[in-house]
Amino acid sequence: MFSKLQKIISQNLILTIALLVTLIVYYKFLFFGHISWDDPEMVFKNKYVRNFDIKELFTNHFVGNYIPITMLAHALGWLLFENNNGGHHLINLLFHLINGILIYRLSKRLFKNDLIANIAAVIFLLHPIQVESVGWISELKNILSTTFYLAAILYYLNYTELSKKRDYVLCLLLFVLGCLSKSSVVVFPIALICIDILIQKNISLKFNINKIPFILLAVLFGIINIKTQTADLFINHSHEFPFYQRIAFAGFALLKYLVLFLLPLNLSVIYPYPEITTPVMVVGFLGCLIILALLLFFIKQKKYQSLAVVLFILANLILVLQFLPFGEVLYADRYMYVPLIGFAWLLGLLFSKLKIQSFVVALIFMFLFSVFSFARSGDWKSALNLYEDINKKYPNQFIVLNSTGVESMFLNEDNKALDYLNKAVFVAPRNYKGFYNRGLLYLKNNKPEDAIKSFNQALELYQYQKAYVGRATAYYMMGDLPKAINDANYVLKQETTNAKAHFVLGNCYNDLNRLEDAMGEYNKCIELDNNEADFYFKRAIVYGKKQDFNSCINEINTCLQLNPNYYEAYYWRGVAKVNLKQSACEDFKIAAQKNYEPAIAAFNRFCR
Repeated sequence: MFSKLQKIISQNLILTIALLVTLIVYYKFLFFGHISWDDPEMVFKNKYVRNFDIKELFTNHFVGNYIPITMLAHALGWLLFENNNGGHHLINLLFHLINGILIYRLSKRLFKNDLIANIAAVIFLLHPIQVESVGWISELKNILSTTFYLAAILYYLNYTELSKKRDYVLCLLLFVLGCLSKSSVVVFPIALICIDILIQKNISLKFNINKIPFILLAVLFGIINIKTQTADLFINHSHEFPFYQRIAFAGFALLKYLVLFLLPLNLSVIYPYPEITTPVMVVGFLGCLIILALLLFFIKQKKYQSLAVVLFILANLILVLQFLPFGEVLYADRYMYVPLIGFAWLLGLLFSKLKIQSFVVALIFMFLFSVFSFARSGDWKSALNLYEDINKKYPNQFIVLNSTGVESMFLNEDNKALDYLNKAVFVAPRNYKGFYNRGLLYLKNNKPEDAIKSFNQALELYQYQKAYVGRATAYYMMGDLPKAINDANYVLKQETTNAKAHFVLGNCYNDLNRLEDAMGEYNKCIELDNNEADFYFKRAIVYGKKQDFNSCINEINTCLQLNPNYYEAYYWRGVAKVNLKQSACEDFKIAAQKNYEPAIAAFNRFCR
């Protein structure tokens, strides 16, 4: 057994070293947290993931994506690691390593050249542009879909060589799994045509009939993706430029991807759209013309390998060149996860013409890229660290200012949060989310009047349900219960499953001593979200008012299991125990130690 393993390692030494170096480069991610972009919605606050609800994972879309297989992988991750960030990072890393092995095998079969296979694997595993996909937990969809994508190509090669239907069926099945992991896999039929050209060293329609099932499925998944992107407001109408400008932007983005591949410096999660200026348009159109001329040259010179590889790159970038505008950026590191394979193949083809040893070339790339990737990974230490890195490179971008403000608020750096959110609404006065988040900050700091002003500004721009809930909360804090009830009911007419609106309504009824109505609302809250400590605490208060102190204590116990630092709950559990003639001193003591005034008074009264 050991000798067999030793033989495998010696035969694939560079790949083995690259895998080990990749582990070292990404090891610190096992101690990093998650970020507030997509990670909470996809994993950490996703009740379907936490409850392993397979039906809901397959019948819902998440953050503009219908990706049930990826969501199932997240659910398995939660089953294994729960809210341990390192465990979720580990899943991304393991699939990235698997993809490196698959690329090595695929490259060997396509090119029959060790140097190209080694360069492709090393670049794919260690290029700094990959840090975003590997380090961002939500980008498991990118990595997992690539696993299915690459495995499907390998089975397609088996089919072309042996004509076994089993291989064709497995290829088709893996393609479907890839599409259910991330919709961008719909380009797979085009990628297969590129593979055909590469293998046959010719352009032929001979094998294209076997692509028909793939094309039909690609159209189906493409339609599903457009509908989910539209439903979740990811189609960005502010970037619906005239078509000629979109072509120029596409050319500009392609040139930027080439630059990022060759010089991976100043990498960022966000690269803003360039200004629409004559130089930008000229560069963009020039980029398109260069690529077109390059393709025609390869065809004329019958350099079919190079032609196939360039087409492979274009095929895997076509959906993210913003012809159909979505998101906030023109180009992104994560969009290069698969196209990077093609860039690596081109570089491998170039070096294969030179008289340089494979081992030397691979080690040089391994050293350079591992150093840059290790440095880049430090920017992902925390969400705030990442956002501040973007702010340094691209200041005055709304999405970054807004996110930095929100993250600072979570970290209780409220002055810093207000500064960022004020900047956010200044640079983007038409974006409702900045005003909404500033309203939340005012709520947190017990400034309901200021909160209402900010929520009103958000609602003038967009009828945002969360802003109505926020305003209802502010009215409740001010004691204006009729307005709070009105806003909460307005939301619930549109969205009956809004737990926070039910919570505000329950609080209002509680204050009005409409205890049965309050209990009904808190019950709905807990049915919708059974992981929120506040819901159990408030239901406990209602039980206390109804003199049901045993139920009150049970509710508070659940509340404290969810949030052991809920010090007000310790006080009220003590009150319930006093009414049951039980010892309450320990509960009063815990709350008093946190300077909760009623607990201090209770401790002095009952425990001295």
